[in-house]
Amino acid sequence: MKKTKLIAAAFICAGAFLSGCKKEAGIKTDKEEVSASSLSPVQIMSVLFNGDATNGSANVWKDINIEGSGTVTTVNDETGTLTWKFLKPADSHRTEGHGAKNYEAADGDVIYIGWTSKIYMPLTLKTEAIFQWKSYPTAGSLQNHPLMLRTKSGNLELQHFDDNHVATVPWSTPLSVNTWLKFVICMKVSRDPSVGYIEFWYNGVKQTLSNGNQRLYCRTLDVDYCDPKWGIYGGDTSQATHFVKKIRIASTYADAAQ
Repeated sequence: MKKTKLIAAAFICAGAFLSGCKKEAGIKTDKEEVSASSLSPVQIMSVLFNGDATNGSANVWKDINIEGSGTVTTVNDETGTLTWKFLKPADSHRTEGHGAKNYEAADGDVIYIGWTSKIYMPLTLKTEAIFQWKSYPTAGSLQNHPLMLRTKSGNLELQHFDDNHVATVPWSTPLSVNTWLKFVICMKVSRDPSVGYIEFWYNGVKQTLSNGNQRLYCRTLDVDYCDPKWGIYGGDTSQATHFVKKIRIASTYADAAQ
């Protein structure tokens, strides 16, 4: 008889727990579990490459490409941020950092490449590039560099090269020197020009491109892979200095635009 009463009491207690009439201390209901998980979401890191100068040259650049007497060094900017300094003297052809160490974009990826620049050069100086999305290996490439950002005739130009190495200019604006400029390029990485695309932000504003839209479908991948390069390429007649900081490759705009 005593055993029967104990079993009945246990059954009643279990039923009360399942019905929500009484809750044991330290045990969460389904509703509370959902609420707790919503307050502490799992953080998914979207930064694929961090090119900050504080990480050191060996951890950022695959190579330093210099033709002439240029230098790649680091200096603190006016806010105390350690910044890359690309110095290309007059009569030198190239001072560039070829990145990104331990990162390679794959066909089909959607990536955001962001950075902040300050350029010191004559406004009218024509350069080949201050940024390249460069094809590797160069031998056998069709595009050589699907995307380049350069200076020409007082303007800053974004260029795209097709698989015949024919250049178009999807975007341009008057060049501003001696001031910080912010860039983000969104890219769908593809050899298929109907699949690949680019979108472009300048100083935090998404730009309308030459096709009248904010997205340009184009081929963005050549030969085995493409890598970013920053610095000064061309502009041999004058000295040019390019400061670069906050280099990011990310899977979201927010992380690339910081």
